Amino acid sequence: MKKQNVPKVAAKKPARKSRPLIDKANLRRQVLIIFIISFFIATALILYVFGFPPGFFKRLFSATFVFFLLISITVLGIIPLVNYVFNRWLR
Repeated sequence: MKKQNVPKVAAKKPARKSRPLIDKANLRRQVLIIFIISFFIATALILYVFGFPPGFFKRLFSATFVFFLLISITVLGIIPLVNYVFNRWLR
């Protein structure tokens, strides 16, 4: 007697682990690097333009904050968004 064609059970692939949406360690490292770069750019610019004026630390804080906002919005927001849009659009 012949054996009937019985489908073999396919081996199940292990469930793919879901990737976290935001990698906190990587984000913290990027923010720290952006802050350090912003601080040095602001310090160099203020010292070059104004020297060491009486309101040095106030200007340093505000310039660091402005550079930090500009760089972080660009690096953490605009560039990933453009990459995402073009990867979806050009497929």
